[in-house]
Amino acid sequence: MKQSYKIVVVLAILLTITIGATVAINTLTTNEKPEEVTATLSIYFGNGTIWTYKNITTTNATVFGLLMEAASKGNFTVKSTYYGQYDSMFIDSIASVKNGENNSYWQYYINGNYGTIGADKQPVKNEDIIEWRFEEFG
Repeated sequence: MKQSYKIVVVLAILLTITIGATVAINTLTTNEKPEEVTATLSIYFGNGTIWTYKNITTTNATVFGLLMEAASKGNFTVKSTYYGQYDSMFIDSIASVKNGENNSYWQYYINGNYGTIGADKQPVKNEDIIEWRFEEFG
């Protein structure tokens, strides 16, 4: 009987610890706010027109998230398509300038370096400089 009682007590303690840990983790996760990132975004339309948005702040700290934040603030549209085989977003147009016009496509650069992964996968840090350029591919 004493052995059964010890097992029940140990199980009750483990259950209490597990429930307490789960509640604590859920509370921490629920109360965490996404980190804000502030960066500069410029859009080069390939015809001499450049729009620059300095100190854009977003909680979606990706190149794509920053572009969408600038679109919201600058009142322009961005059209994109999700490609499952790449698990990534592809920019189709910015401010009605569509890929394929004049054999040019939207491509991004981060701190002067050509983007090598999807814009929705590329993290942005504070003070990064993001450029979207409408230029010939290749």
